[in-house]
Amino acid sequence: MKTILFSRYCAGLIAVTVFSLCATQLTLADESTNEVAVVPSNMVADVTAVGPTNDVVVVSPSNMVADVKAEGTTNALKAITIRDCITRALQNNFDIKIQRINPSIDTWGVVSAQGAFDPTLSGSSSYQDNSQPLGPDDAKALGLSSIKQQTWTSQLGLTGKLPTGAQYGFNANDTRTSGTLASNFVFTGTASASITQPILKNFGLGVNTAFIRIARKQRDIDVQNFINQMITSISSVYNAYYELVFAIEDHKAKREDLQLAQQLLDENRKKLQIGTMSPLDVVQAESGVASREQAIILAARKIKDNENALKILISQNVSEFRGEAFLPADYPVVEMIDTDVANSIRLALDLRPDYVAARHTLDKQNIQVKFNRNQLWPEIDLNASYGWNGRGETFQDWASNVGSRDNPVWAAGVTVTFPIGNRQARASYQSARLQAAQLLLQLKQLEQQIVVAVDNAVGHVRTNLKSVEAAVAANRLANESLKAEKAKLLAGTSTTFLVLQAQSQLAAARSAEIRARADYAESLVTLAQQEGTTLQKNNIVLDERF
Repeated sequence: MKTILFSRYCAGLIAVTVFSLCATQLTLADESTNEVAVVPSNMVADVTAVGPTNDVVVVSPSNMVADVKAEGTTNALKAITIRDCITRALQNNFDIKIQRINPSIDTWGVVSAQGAFDPTLSGSSSYQDNSQPLGPDDAKALGLSSIKQQTWTSQLGLTGKLPTGAQYGFNANDTRTSGTLASNFVFTGTASASITQPILKNFGLGVNTAFIRIARKQRDIDVQNFINQMITSISSVYNAYYELVFAIEDHKAKREDLQLAQQLLDENRKKLQIGTMSPLDVVQAESGVASREQAIILAARKIKDNENALKILISQNVSEFRGEAFLPADYPVVEMIDTDVANSIRLALDLRPDYVAARHTLDKQNIQVKFNRNQLWPEIDLNASYGWNGRGETFQDWASNVGSRDNPVWAAGVTVTFPIGNRQARASYQSARLQAAQLLLQLKQLEQQIVVAVDNAVGHVRTNLKSVEAAVAANRLANESLKAEKAKLLAGTSTTFLVLQAQSQLAAARSAEIRARADYAESLVTLAQQEGTTLQKNNIVLDERF
């Protein structure tokens, strides 16, 4: 334990030195208090801070700067933390930005569904001038050849629908007439109210608000899809970041292996000059150097590939990083964590957005089933209206006459509509019911998939932890084996081939340890993703509008 603490202390000192040489200032905010507000419609939502509190420590691996530059470019170094990457991803990642819009679209879908209960105001006005010719007898009796009449008709109405399914209407109309028989306008008309209430089909709050509740469920589904996309993108950022760290450290291990091979080649050449080494040993050493140079070229390309993979996750314009090479500032530290499969499964079934979205989808379909079941009933509507007639030579006289309520008019009735066969409604109901049964089976299937995925994720965490321990031991033993083989070569009891083989085994052991550390860190990321706890572990909260 003291050795580990001392090595971490040394690594910390190296980190300070490296960042001083790079002239890059890293700002680490308090991870325990800051949170991220993700705004649904604002495409450049402010992000205050991101980051887990225990899973990483800031350590710059030794010689990392040299390894980042090893590809032979002249790019400027840009030190970047995992929190920087997540903050940038929340602001810039295209997948997140695309999914962020959907809940806002669905909000307007809810408003549209609520519009079914908006009242409608209507009005009309028309004028007619009519000249009707008279027969010979009438014309002689009246002394006229025709009768002229001018009619001006106006109508004003307010109609709407109530959540119970009742349709109401308030109407007022008047007709003004004048002409040959009446030189002045005569106002006649009616003011009335009407209502039509279904008592079977389309009756009740549940049926008439179904599409509002369906729209709200769709919004809930897309909110969960947005959360799922954030979890996926953040997990991808973590994995890409750790893969970049692995690529840099792997390149470093291969450079050290090349240095050992080059050192052996130099020693062999000196021994060849004094006659204590055969030419074959020199050729073998040269071959070893050449193969290691090839490995370094491939490892350098891997750094660039992983760097580009990270850039596209955290930027909407990768050109902004042109001429810059990333220098990861966070190094995964292997720490033992408590794992409980049963608890992780409970968390997953409560928090995983894909499972929550599947439940909302089933609820949404059940609403549709209930609506379609109601549409199987015949239409039986009760109708009623009541109003007053009026008449007057002026509009004020007409209004006063209507207000006196001396001439009421009312009506009541029932309308029955029964579609014979009703195949369309029956087919819609049966189809919706079968779709609900299908969604229920899919939900159960997803539940079992989650149980297996969480169990696998927990198992990978445990396995990868043991793998790290084994890789550390293998690295240590490979280093001791190389030292022993070198000593034997100096004593004349070994060969260059065996030393090169031991060097290759040490390089492979170092790469395996680096790979094991990266795999362990990524397995923790996968476990959080399978549990649905990625946002909580990174102190990310949704805007309250969600």
